Amino acid sequence: MNKPSEFRSLVGFFLTIPLLFSGTVFGQTNSLTASVAGDTTDPNAFPTNFDSGWETMINSSYTAPSTAKFQGTQRASSDAFNVNFGVGKKFTLNDHWFMRMNFGSDNLFLDTVSGAPIPDAVHTMRLGAGIGYHWNDKWTVTGMVNPMLYRLDDVQGSDVGFSGGLLALYRANSKLTWSFGIMVAPDSDLPVLPMVGANWMINDQFTLQMMFPQPRLLYRVDRQWTLYTGLDMVGTTFRASDNFGTKIGMTEYNNALATYRDVRLGLGVGYHIISGLNAELEAGASVYRQIDYTKLDQQVKFNPSAYVRFALNCRF
Repeated sequence: MNKPSEFRSLVGFFLTIPLLFSGTVFGQTNSLTASVAGDTTDPNAFPTNFDSGWETMINSSYTAPSTAKFQGTQRASSDAFNVNFGVGKKFTLNDHWFMRMNFGSDNLFLDTVSGAPIPDAVHTMRLGAGIGYHWNDKWTVTGMVNPMLYRLDDVQGSDVGFSGGLLALYRANSKLTWSFGIMVAPDSDLPVLPMVGANWMINDQFTLQMMFPQPRLLYRVDRQWTLYTGLDMVGTTFRASDNFGTKIGMTEYNNALATYRDVRLGLGVGYHIISGLNAELEAGASVYRQIDYTKLDQQVKFNPSAYVRFALNCRF
């Protein structure tokens, strides 16, 4: 089966074009849209937040155990716990130009399963550098390059990769903003991903955010509380250890390059704690989770299961 087509058909009910969905791109290049996307818990903050400032983020989630399938055989169950850290800053150069720098780390912990190439832990790190141009009140263009380490132990030249992209935002009016762009991640199973999205403030309560990396429908209860539903994604590209395949009796997986992706559909609540500090809590179903060893043409797939996620975002 064609994997990109399978993936796009999964989310076709939510968007009519394959615009947003590469877990790997999400993990590596979310800073590209974050640099202009504003605060997801506050619809009024999008998309005109061009002030300089630091932003820190911690995002943690747990996906409940579900049966793993490898080479057509049902295996034992495996759960997943992940925690992601990020810090970034936007530097305003003048009325038009700005720069964006960021650092992030993705950390994933899985239950190993006999007879399947599932690592017990994945740790990756990424840097980001970009430049943007605020053309006028309508147009903003941002480009980003993200070097990445596919593992943090015994690092070699093959453990260094990159992703990047170009994003244009068009503010049609005070209620509607469109985004257009392309993301590139050569070592992903989806190496090139076009993107089209929109942010529509329907009224004072409802906002539709069809934007990478978290498409959502938000309902603003008051100045502090926001309810939302939508997709959440966890993903990264990683390289297995030198002896990973030897340990599991499949030596071809030594140093193997892989993509991990977990796509979830859930309901959540956002809380504006104080100025610049927001929290989110959500729960739902993991509907598409797999490890894709692209060059080996092998996948470990997991059945759907429940998940819960908690995140803190601070700007200062």
